[in-house]
Amino acid sequence: MSEILTGRGRLRFAVLATAAALALAACSGPAGQSGSGSPAASGAKVQTIKAGVLMIGSQQSYVPGEYVDPADGKLKGFSYEIIEEIAKRLGMTTEWVQADYSALISGLEAQHYDVSSGGMSPNPDRLKLADMVGYFQSGSTFLLRKADASKYTDAQSLCGHQVGLLAGSSTLKAAFERENAACATAGKAKIELVEYTSTPLGQQDLLSERIDAYTPDPLQAAKIVASDPTQYAWTEKYNLTPYTLNFSVLKDKNPELVKAIYSTLEELIKDGFYAKALEKYQATTGALTEPAYNGEIGAKP
Repeated sequence: MSEILTGRGRLRFAVLATAAALALAACSGPAGQSGSGSPAASGAKVQTIKAGVLMIGSQQSYVPGEYVDPADGKLKGFSYEIIEEIAKRLGMTTEWVQADYSALISGLEAQHYDVSSGGMSPNPDRLKLADMVGYFQSGSTFLLRKADASKYTDAQSLCGHQVGLLAGSSTLKAAFERENAACATAGKAKIELVEYTSTPLGQQDLLSERIDAYTPDPLQAAKIVASDPTQYAWTEKYNLTPYTLNFSVLKDKNPELVKAIYSTLEELIKDGFYAKALEKYQATTGALTEPAYNGEIGAKP
């Protein structure tokens, strides 16, 4: 996913992680407490498909961002808790709509929901169709079979091999186009991409040796490896393409909703709710000190 982190957003992943850690240490407000002590006033101005309801489209398989917990069948995750709190502070209830990752933007266009979530990155094609509020610094890495932990260390080591990714990951595809150009220059065969509608399907094919690597974000990779270190490994020190994760709203159709999400997220960062949500899911290394807008950290809608 070759992101357009421009201006102040053009920061290296490691620098962001360090700044985020300092910001988290400074956050002291109790979880769930609004800085204003009441739902954001802007919530009264926001129009949604169903009055008083924020409908959210999500793939519901992005671990640990937003996913269905098989133990109890409930939605969980740090981005789930963040957008739920945003809706609460805007005086709204929520309604979650499951959608494949590749269909999240088209679902916005069809007005199946007001906001799309679940690991969406701000590449140029998406920004033509949606306005995006960034809430997390992420990227992409490689999930491997344990036996291949030292065999594949970066994209170039996978020239001539099959690599899985989520269908609709156009940013990742652009990154692999650049990597394939480097493969060709080095006289190697190109990386063959295999698309999946969900990460669990990619995991299955990885263990079945139908692909040699799968391309999740670092948090997903770490979670998967921790759950079964006897079968999985990941390229922990490698980030193919850093990018922000975003809540997306149909382009130019609901500017008040975009502003309300942005300002409420800003409030969550300041009062400490945001930090506690990330800490709960061991996701603090991707924290932002301020929201992003359309791929630019610190920009405002």
